[in-house]
Amino acid sequence: MTMRHRSRDTRLATLVAAFVLVVGGLLPSGLTRHANAADPSTVVIVLDFSGSILQDRTNRNRFAAAIGRIADRVDEISADLVAGDVTVSLVQFASRAADVPTCVDLKLLGDATQVGHFADCLRSVAAAYRKGTTSALTKRIGVDTNYVAAMERAALHLPATAARPALILLTDGKHDVAGVPVSRVQPTRDRLFGDRSPFALLPVGMGLAAKERAALAAGLERLRIIRDMPACVSGATFDWPTVVFNTASEAGNAVAVALQEATCTFTVAATPTPVPTPVPLPAPIVRIALTPGDGRVDIAWAPPPTTSSAAPVVDWRARCRPVDGSGDWVESSEGVSLDPKATIGGLTNGSAYQCEVAAVTGATTGPWTPAGLVTPVGKPAAPGKPAVDALNQAVEVVIPAVGGGVTGYTVECSPDNGATWPIKIDAPSGTTTAVVDQLTNGVTYVCRAYAENAIGVSDASPVSDGVKPCSSLFECNSSMLPLFGGLTALLIGGMLVALVALARGRTTGHVIAVVDVVHTANIGHGSRLGISFVRGAGSREVTGIVADRSKPEIRIRRKRGGGFAVTDRSGQREVEDGSPVVVIDSVGVRHSLVLRAFATNAASRVATRR
Repeated sequence: MTMRHRSRDTRLATLVAAFVLVVGGLLPSGLTRHANAADPSTVVIVLDFSGSILQDRTNRNRFAAAIGRIADRVDEISADLVAGDVTVSLVQFASRAADVPTCVDLKLLGDATQVGHFADCLRSVAAAYRKGTTSALTKRIGVDTNYVAAMERAALHLPATAARPALILLTDGKHDVAGVPVSRVQPTRDRLFGDRSPFALLPVGMGLAAKERAALAAGLERLRIIRDMPACVSGATFDWPTVVFNTASEAGNAVAVALQEATCTFTVAATPTPVPTPVPLPAPIVRIALTPGDGRVDIAWAPPPTTSSAAPVVDWRARCRPVDGSGDWVESSEGVSLDPKATIGGLTNGSAYQCEVAAVTGATTGPWTPAGLVTPVGKPAAPGKPAVDALNQAVEVVIPAVGGGVTGYTVECSPDNGATWPIKIDAPSGTTTAVVDQLTNGVTYVCRAYAENAIGVSDASPVSDGVKPCSSLFECNSSMLPLFGGLTALLIGGMLVALVALARGRTTGHVIAVVDVVHTANIGHGSRLGISFVRGAGSREVTGIVADRSKPEIRIRRKRGGGFAVTDRSGQREVEDGSPVVVIDSVGVRHSLVLRAFATNAASRVATRR
C-alpha cells in the first residue's frame, strides 16, 4: 500500500500545480494565432507569500522549483510571447503588498528582451520562496494574509485606459492580518474596481481545509468581478463560476482558459490530441468486510477474478475518512502487498468513517469501491466508584454504567484493604449490580469494578468505601450498642404503655407490632397479617407503621402453638412471641421488630354481650 501525503503538503502541492497551470495559460506552445491583430490586455498576477507557505521549508522549495521551471518555459516559447499584446505585472502580498522589483508593467509585444526579463522575474520570485521567512521580503511584507493590501497594490498596475484589465488573486488562506478587519475587504474592492468597466477580478482559492471551505468560498465569491469584458477578435467571451477548487487539475485548467480569454492571446484551439487506447482495469472488488478496532479499522475483501481483459493486480490501496468531512483520507501503510486485507490506523474512536478499496495495476489505480461505514472503538473507560451495601455474609455492589458497547462487568473484593483481591465475580448480563456472597460477617471489604467490550477490559474503577457484612441490626450498626440499654428500657416502657392502652378493649387474638422501639400499631387478628412503613415525602426516614394485608412490606403469619413466621426482602425467619427480629424494608433499611399476640379481654367480652 502507498502512503498518503499529509494535508499541509497536499495544500501547497495543489497551489504549486495551480500556479503552473495559471501561468501556463500565458505560455502556450503549438497554438495557431488568429489572422487579425492581437488584442491588447493588462494582467496583474498577485501571489500569496503568507506564512502558511513560507514557514514550511520543504514545500516552499517545491514551490520555488515549480516557478523556476515556468521561467525555463518562458525562454523556450519566447517567440510566441513576443507575438502577444500582453502587459503583465507580478505582485507579492502577505500582511502588506509589494511589487516584484522591476517585474511590473512588462510589455511583451514585439520585445524579446522583455520576455527574457519576464523569465528572470519568475526566477527572482522562486529565490524569494526558497529564502522563506528569513528573506528581506518577509521583513517588508510580513507573514499574515491581507486582501486589502493585495488589491490596492494591483490597482496601481491596472490603468483606467486598459482595454481588458484583469486581476488574478491566488491564495491558500483567508484575510487575517491584524489591524485591518475583514469588514474592510469588500469596501476596498468596491472603491477600487466597483465602477470599472470593463474589468475582471478572478479569485483562485486552493488547498482549503474542509471545515473552512464554505466560509472562504463565500468570501472569494463576493470579491469576484466579471463586467463588460469585450470579446476577443475571435468573438470568445468567458465566465468564472467557481472560485474554490478541489484539485490542481480542475483549477489549473479553469485559470488557463480564463487567461486565454481575458488576454486574447490565443484564439484558435490546438489540434486535438489522439485518444489513447484505454488502459485495462481490474475487475471490481467484492465482499469487503470492515472490523472496527482501537483507533483503527481492519479491512478485508475478495480479490476480483482474473480474466483475459483485466489488468493484473500488483498492489492494493485502502483508505478511510470521517463521514462528517472534518478530515482527509487516511490510507493504510503496509507497503506493496498482494494480500487482500489492510489496516487503517490513526483513527479517532467513536467517530464514523467511510472506507473504500482500489486495485493498482502498474501505474494505474483502478476505481475505488465503497466499503461502507465503520466506527472505531477502544476498550471501555474505567467505571466510576462502586456503591456498596452490607448483607448477611454478602455485599451488594452497584457499578456506575459505562458507554462504548460494554458487554459486561467484573467485580473484585479485597478483605485486606486492597493488598490482595482474591474474590472475583461477573455481574449478571444486562445489569450493573452484583451480589458478592460467601463473605465473613464483621470483616471489612473494599471492592472495585471493570467494564468489558469486544475490544478489551477497562482499567480498574476507584476502590469503594469499606463495608462489613452483618446479620443483625446491631451487628450492622455497632455504634448503636452503647445506646442498647436505654433503648431496651424504652422498648419495655413502650410495650407496657401499649398493653395498658389495649387492656380494656382488645379483640381476641389481636397482634401488636413494635418497630425500632418507638413505632407501635395494632395490626389486627387472623393468621396472615402484615405491616408497611410510613415515610416523609421524598425521604427514606420512617415516621410510623400501619397494618397492611394487601401489599405489606413485611409479611407476618401466626403459627399454631404460638410464635410468628416473618418474611421480608431477604427471606423468611421464625420468631417467638415477644422476641425481637431484624427485618429489611422495601428500600433496604433494617429495623428491629417485636410482635406480641394478646388473648381476648374478659371485660370486653362481657361488654360486648350487653
